[in-house]
Amino acid sequence: MLDKEACIVICGYFGSDSKCRDNKLINSVAAGCPFAGIVHPGHECGESAKNVHFIGNVAHSVEGCGAHIFPNAASAKTQDICYEGSHFAAYKTTQLGLATHFVSREIIMTNMTMIDNVLGINL
Repeated sequence: MLDKEACIVICGYFGSDSKCRDNKLINSVAAGCPFAGIVHPGHECGESAKNVHFIGNVAHSVEGCGAHIFPNAASAKTQDICYEGSHFAAYKTTQLGLATHFVSREIIMTNMTMIDNVLGINL
């Protein structure tokens, strides 16, 4: 389990599950969450322009992290080698705007906006 107290959890409530696929979270806002705003799997490295599953989302006023982006178990490629997150914004979180504390050789974050978060970003 990645986070039981997030406002929005996609494919992470029971841990990484390869059966969880093709879920979309677009133009959503998570606010006033107790630990994390959004928990969502990443996408293939270098494909932020093709990303249609997670785009335009915002977390704010979170008592914790804005987002946790983790390797996607349903990925066609092995995301323990590389995974990417993109198109997200966070502001006024009491911890990190973005946290990706998961095992991978390479982690890429693109098109991210972090404003007025206590600790910024942790990759």
